[in-house]
Amino acid sequence: MKRLLLTLAIVMLSCSAFAQSRTELYDRFHEAISRYNTDGAAEVIAEWEKSYPGDAEIFALQANYHFQKAINEEIVLSDTEPEDGREYLLTKDSLGVQRYLYSEIRIDSTELKAAQAALAEGILNHPDRLDIRLGKITVHLHVAEHDLAVQEVKSALERSLQNQNRWTDTLDEPIETDGVSYLRECIQDYLEQLIEADDLASAERMIDDCIKSYSKDAVFLTDKGVLRFYADDLKGALKWFRKASKIAPEDMLIMANIANIYEKMGNEKKALKYYGIIAESDDEKFAEIAKSAIQELNAE
Repeated sequence: MKRLLLTLAIVMLSCSAFAQSRTELYDRFHEAISRYNTDGAAEVIAEWEKSYPGDAEIFALQANYHFQKAINEEIVLSDTEPEDGREYLLTKDSLGVQRYLYSEIRIDSTELKAAQAALAEGILNHPDRLDIRLGKITVHLHVAEHDLAVQEVKSALERSLQNQNRWTDTLDEPIETDGVSYLRECIQDYLEQLIEADDLASAERMIDDCIKSYSKDAVFLTDKGVLRFYADDLKGALKWFRKASKIAPEDMLIMANIANIYEKMGNEKKALKYYGIIAESDDEKFAEIAKSAIQELNAE
């Protein structure tokens, strides 16, 4: 009996020795997905599920796998020029007929839903894996589901207050962040995308949620001022820039925004006051801009 137990132990140890680590599996998946080898990626996911059931990485890998299958680029040969300004190649056939050659993205809704479902389940089971949350926001933005993206940002903000911004990333590595700094940086990218998509309403809802969670964050307050400026609400923009300046008086970008608003409102006295503050600051770049602005205002 002792000999049999020893033999079984050797077999079990041998099996464990052949099991790949999470890092090795991740590297294999990354290589497969980079080469658009979905079969290879699926194989890694199956191995991961067997070796590390319930692991957070499974949901991230499943989402990447399904998202890659959801997005398909096709070459289109059309008689009409694309209306969205995308690049194209103008061709002529033997009869001199012109046609437009360009690429178009086709989305497989079934695969897209599978990717989103994997991310949703990952967030449910591993709420502090920030990369999974950010992945879901990115997918929503990619397919212009702006309301859902804003909703996910709000959820991440609320969680950040609960976990005090103690987030983990790929392979459960802790994210080094100074408070909300890491999440804030990501949100700035999402804000830019929404502005470029000309969806200022969604952008402002997102920033309002940011301010609700972090009412004394100068960056979020400045974002609100910028959005009010885009809405042609100069008084509203000034209000938010001034709030931001009280928190970060050393930030010359905020001061420059205030000076610019006063100038646009025709209040040269106040504009000169803030340009003067900037001109005397240690920020050489903004100081030079402010000095030029002062010369122009005094020359009028």
